[in-house]
Amino acid sequence: MPDKHTDIRYTPLYRLPEVAMYTHGNLSTLRTWVMGRSHATKDGQKYQPVIKVEQPNRADALSFINLIESHVLVALRRTHQVPLPKIRDAVLWLQQETGSEHPLAELQIETDGLNVFFRHLNQIISASEKGQVVIRDVMERYLRRIERDAKGIPISFCPFTLSDPLRDSQTDIIMDPAVAFGRPVIRGTRIATATILERYKAGEGLTDLSKDYDLEMRLIEEALRCAIDQQAA
Repeated sequence: MPDKHTDIRYTPLYRLPEVAMYTHGNLSTLRTWVMGRSHATKDGQKYQPVIKVEQPNRADALSFINLIESHVLVALRRTHQVPLPKIRDAVLWLQQETGSEHPLAELQIETDGLNVFFRHLNQIISASEKGQVVIRDVMERYLRRIERDAKGIPISFCPFTLSDPLRDSQTDIIMDPAVAFGRPVIRGTRIATATILERYKAGEGLTDLSKDYDLEMRLIEEALRCAIDQQAA
């Protein structure tokens, strides 16, 4: 595993509202995932955090790895409605069995809509109830947006620029913790989508922006779509 003290992927870069925006997640739900819930619910349960932050005294400062965990959690909950207790139990089991503190990000997570599985040595292992399952297409769409290094640790993330993941296949916008402090940029450049939006709002046309940056028009349009979507979140 990487050295979490020196690897920028584990360094706090984002606030909770930013992570909710980039992952299209609910802010209050994300806060519960990160901070837990101190008061008991109607069934008498007090929820422990599902996402471990590197600095517990700064629960509002999330790392790139925490961003990936949030993205995977959104996929598990939104596309498959996997029960949170199942996810929490699976995370605890995976932490104990694999030694990973961030299994939702550092392992290849899959689901059948009820249980949580991970892929290891070309085998699908159940972290919930033991078993095998073929990954579903919608979950696959979420997982394909995470790019990993040779050890399987996430190195970059392509946020959805459309609210409907079934319609969004573009990966021209990328988030890399080593580029622009992990904010969205156009792939292959250091041009932030927020900068494109600022210039567009200032009155510069798409053609002018395309020529100025020497980029295809579709990339300028995708950057604008991303920035506008995140601003509206």
